[in-house]
Amino acid sequence: MILVLVFAILMAGQASAGPWPRETGETFLSFAVEIDPDDGANGFATLYLEHGLAHDLTLGLDLSGHEDDMSKAIGFLRWPVGQPDGKARTAVEFGAGLWDDGFALRPGLSWGRGLTWGELPGWLSVETRALLLDGFDGRAEVDVTFGLKPTPRSKMMIQLQTAAPTDKSPSIKLSPSWAYEMKTGRHVTLGVTAGVVEAEDMHVSFGIWQRF
Repeated sequence: MILVLVFAILMAGQASAGPWPRETGETFLSFAVEIDPDDGANGFATLYLEHGLAHDLTLGLDLSGHEDDMSKAIGFLRWPVGQPDGKARTAVEFGAGLWDDGFALRPGLSWGRGLTWGELPGWLSVETRALLLDGFDGRAEVDVTFGLKPTPRSKMMIQLQTAAPTDKSPSIKLSPSWAYEMKTGRHVTLGVTAGVVEAEDMHVSFGIWQRF
């Protein structure tokens, strides 16, 4: 755990949505694969897509699953609310799709703001979502992300991921990662996800971000 915390301080970077809208016509794609470093098994893949549909309206797609089973497929719309407070921004989101082969609704609320740490530009965001399934099942999720940009071509972030399902104990994960811009609009990413409470052991992720 100490090793993970040290690693988190030194590096970091998840493709976090946050409250900031995409520019009209702009598309952002994130793809990552997560594996168990001990045996390379239990591969888990995520694909996240955002597109600036209109002024202050972002269309998105959130997919994830294991090698032979897609566990999540959610389409969503996100738009800002209220007046920006200096560098801060708030947005609401509404999504619908499939979760473990069942229909799901996913409303959400996110907040974020730009900041500086010393001379480094950065940001802080909080994303909350409620996954509503058939009957009374579901889960609440809260992700808190802190990011810095130490160089013009690199991003470091650390994300605290929490989930509270109705049928299981709440879980907490710590996920640091790092993104490097290979060329304009394209980043490669490297990250670690470590279970803190009621979660699996450490996993390593590799991915790519692409902006069109």
